[in-house]
Amino acid sequence: MSATSTLRRVPAVFCSAVPFAVLLWFAAAPAKADWYGEPPGDARASETAALLDPYDPVPEIGCRDSRYGCRGDYDGHRDGRGGGHCDGHGGRPGGRPLEYADRDALLVDCSRQHRDMFPSIEAAVRHAPPNATILILAPGDGATCVESVHIPGAMTLATFGGGKQAVIEAPPGQPCLMADIPLGDTLTIDGIRFIARGRDAPCVAVQAGHVVVRNSVIDSRTRDWAVDVHESGELTVEATHIETDGSGVRAERAQVDLHNLDIDIDTGHDGIGLSLDRTDGSVDGGSLIGGKVGIAASSGTHGLDISDVKVSEAGIGVVLMPGGLGNITVRRLALSKNETGLVIAPGTQAQVTDTVVTDSRENGIAVYGADALINGNKVVGAMVGIRLSPAAAFPPHTLAGFAIDSMAGGRDGGRTLVENNMVANVRRAAVAVDGRVRGRVLGNVLYAPGDATCIAHWGGHVDEHANTCHDSWLSWPF
Repeated sequence: MSATSTLRRVPAVFCSAVPFAVLLWFAAAPAKADWYGEPPGDARASETAALLDPYDPVPEIGCRDSRYGCRGDYDGHRDGRGGGHCDGHGGRPGGRPLEYADRDALLVDCSRQHRDMFPSIEAAVRHAPPNATILILAPGDGATCVESVHIPGAMTLATFGGGKQAVIEAPPGQPCLMADIPLGDTLTIDGIRFIARGRDAPCVAVQAGHVVVRNSVIDSRTRDWAVDVHESGELTVEATHIETDGSGVRAERAQVDLHNLDIDIDTGHDGIGLSLDRTDGSVDGGSLIGGKVGIAASSGTHGLDISDVKVSEAGIGVVLMPGGLGNITVRRLALSKNETGLVIAPGTQAQVTDTVVTDSRENGIAVYGADALINGNKVVGAMVGIRLSPAAAFPPHTLAGFAIDSMAGGRDGGRTLVENNMVANVRRAAVAVDGRVRGRVLGNVLYAPGDATCIAHWGGHVDEHANTCHDSWLSWPF
């Protein structure tokens, strides 16, 4: 070990206040051992560090208790909460202090300017104890981390400081991050920006375990998914934005809890914003713009709830598909400027309530032989407001391969109840019965101006009762 590197280790050792441990450190450290770059081949140095502090495998990270003091300038907290650098200048270019958000945190500087920090996230992950926090310097203080990170256990990845986000950019053909953690454990990602340009891999892949993504941005230019959650995975998202020219989030036989997730698909691309295939959980808040489909969803065993989401400028705003035994509940969506606002496929059990569908180029809501309740919605501006069709009329190419086995055979499916909706300003029909279906149209208020029809029967009939028909235009919004 060079004289320089020896001097850099002295402050971290003195912080332990254990004289005998100091002797162990100098006796056990191998020649040329240096935590900068790859860890030394001889593990004795890290074993000695573990004796000093089993939760801090790299002594240079700093003191865990400020009462022992430090040589040089110390930038930790005086109340015992923080660690700090004992390197005389606070560890940041220009002498500005760095402040620890977690006293057990492992620090990463991908610019390799700070020799007392890990030079890559992967290196920090390899030496992280269970449930560790890894803090990454953002570009400016650090640099973009160009690497594919594999997470095998529970931990937290976050940006160091309160300024710009730390950036992880995937190498070509690889994911930005892959989580394969034991069931019951959680990986938390907070305030990270991901960039994917590989075109052949998802940006964030969840093989197993629970992944929480908060306050983050995913910039994914790939034919694959921005986030891909496999069977047995669990995904929680809060206040996160995805920009992509492919597709947004896919979860297959998983559990999701998505809050305020925004997904933008570039104009002219045919991706799917959010694909939930036989998945349970909830989606609330946020928006989806563009793509072939905004949300494609089928429930697992326990049910799926989608509420308070805005979907616009997609081929189909929302498609509800058959899946497991659970029911799909849709509430208070805002679906605007889509080719078709909402489609319910054959074999699906769903309730759609308090949703506003505006400016659809074709159908506002289209139901194909499903067991569905359409109640208390507003559909304004469409060729056909609410269209009821038999299962056989469902276009098979809508979402090929997406849990559509139960739709085969052209079965008529369940019974659809359309009640207490307002449908206005349609160009052909407010409600259209297009073929032999089972259902009721009850207590709706319909506005069919010009040559449009309030209730059109195109080869089929349903029970009708207490509907109000106006042949005028409704001023909207009112």
